[in-house]
Amino acid sequence: MSFQVRLKKVMEVGNLRVADLAKLFGRRHSTVRGWVVDGREPAGTAADIRELFARLSAIELCAKHWKAFAPRPRRQTILERLT
Repeated sequence: MSFQVRLKKVMEVGNLRVADLAKLFGRRHSTVRGWVVDGREPAGTAADIRELFARLSAIELCAKHWKAFAPRPRRQTILERLT
């Protein structure tokens, strides 16, 4: 599954926006928008890319199990747990 597909799925499951993902990844909005909308793959050193994929995995896990964390809305719960 591509990085773009995984991002779009976590956005749907977690009710997240591109701005939310930019905050969670610590990247500029335009960079994350390029990943989501244009299908660009992350660039950088191997360590940078591993870190991005690890962060995406954490976001996916949190989005999948958001109900277990708190009785708040999905988006708010995910942002609070991961920032």
